[in-house]
Amino acid sequence: MPNILDVPMKKTEDITISDESAYAVFTARKARVEINSTMNRGIQINSSYKSEQVSIGINDSYLASVTYRRRSFPIYLIVSVLFLIIGLISVAAAEGPSGVLTLLICLAISFVSMFLFYYTRMARLSFRLADEQDYDVLLASSAVHDSHLMQLFIQKILMNSLKVEGFVSDVKPSDKVKMQQEEKENTPSQQLVQPVFPSPNETLPQLSEDGKFQWNGTEWIPVN
Repeated sequence: MPNILDVPMKKTEDITISDESAYAVFTARKARVEINSTMNRGIQINSSYKSEQVSIGINDSYLASVTYRRRSFPIYLIVSVLFLIIGLISVAAAEGPSGVLTLLICLAISFVSMFLFYYTRMARLSFRLADEQDYDVLLASSAVHDSHLMQLFIQKILMNSLKVEGFVSDVKPSDKVKMQQEEKENTPSQQLVQPVFPSPNETLPQLSEDGKFQWNGTEWIPVN
């Protein structure tokens, strides 16, 4: 699973989704990853880090899946808080160098656990091809704030690979059924309008209002 860059991206500069393309830019310090998926043009991934630049082109027909995975381990946060509390209790309970030494050890373990908690909160955007080749974009926990937007971004990439035009939709099938039912309820029913003919005893025009019938003195006859 080769990474586009070994440096995790810490910020999302742009995510744009249109009817034909999906475009995203992720950045970190001296690092940048640009992803552009356009219908009938494949997927282009450009990356730069210091003096290193890489460009990767992916054929839509070889794209098997796009995966976004985000994980965290709360156990590290719990351990960090626990050892911090133990250190404070040890200082209050013990006196002399032993209490200070216990506090330093607990603080060290607490800081290491806190570091591991933030370090393991990584995300990964993976492009898997039909030949089992993967291209991964590493993302820090601070890079993606809107997971729903990332889902729409992935959905549009898959639509482009399948040659499906149009905007992505976040409306669920159940919501579509409700919308169709509401449209039917709000649509006024159409009534059949019958032509109105004047009475023969009245002063009548030669043609009816719709111009399709003519009065010959005794009855209405269709106009050819």
